[in-house]
Amino acid sequence: MSEESKAEPSDLTRSDEAGENMHIHKPKPAHSVREFLSEISVIVVGIAIALAGEQVVEAVHRNVEVSALRLDLHAESRQIPADAQKCEAQSDYELRWLNKRIAQVQAAVWQGRSLAAHEPNDKPTCASPDIPVWRSARSGGKTNLLTKGEVDAYAEVEYVQTHLDSYRQDSEKAEGAVRGFNRQLPTLPDGEPDFSVVSRQDMRDYLVLLTNAANSIDRYKTWLRVLIGAEEAVVAGRDDLNDIYAAERKAGVGDVTHDPM
Repeated sequence: MSEESKAEPSDLTRSDEAGENMHIHKPKPAHSVREFLSEISVIVVGIAIALAGEQVVEAVHRNVEVSALRLDLHAESRQIPADAQKCEAQSDYELRWLNKRIAQVQAAVWQGRSLAAHEPNDKPTCASPDIPVWRSARSGGKTNLLTKGEVDAYAEVEYVQTHLDSYRQDSEKAEGAVRGFNRQLPTLPDGEPDFSVVSRQDMRDYLVLLTNAANSIDRYKTWLRVLIGAEEAVVAGRDDLNDIYAAERKAGVGDVTHDPM
């Protein structure tokens, strides 16, 4: 064997020597019941701490989710009265226009007068109120994040909104019928329908269409007021249904019959 080989130990020798110097900490066997119970206690405490940590994380996540949902619902509740008031102004304009036109047609039918051309209808535009945040929360199963009072309050708003949507559709259909009648008439040079050719029977039909439109818009306006009352109560933090019903009555529409659609 060479001198160089004698001076330098082999890799295997180094590995063996290193292994002798390593200390591997193995669990000590329990030599008594007390030691065994002590080991079990450490394990149980560790598990309890881990579970408690998970619960804290879940609680924090839930609180964040609840806060975000409430902020979104409150923002929606504040927006709805503003939208409803704009649509109420539109309804008032449309009712004034229709009532004046109804009076003209009634005179033409009952007194044999010729029917004058209708006045321009420049009603303002509006976006009918809606509750997409609440409906999304309900369909997504998030209502369990709220209190029972909150759920009852928003469910009442949805009840009113459902009726409002129905009457909105009715009014749009009735106004469409009036426009359809006008389109059947000859057109004047200015593009307006020529009512001078309308027969007495046709005027009666026209009167029915105008009256239906006015009644539909009036019902829609009534439920706008109901919705404003309900949402103003919710914005004020009232979630008792009796308080919300009182706010709806205070809106000037009387008692609301709560029957299924």
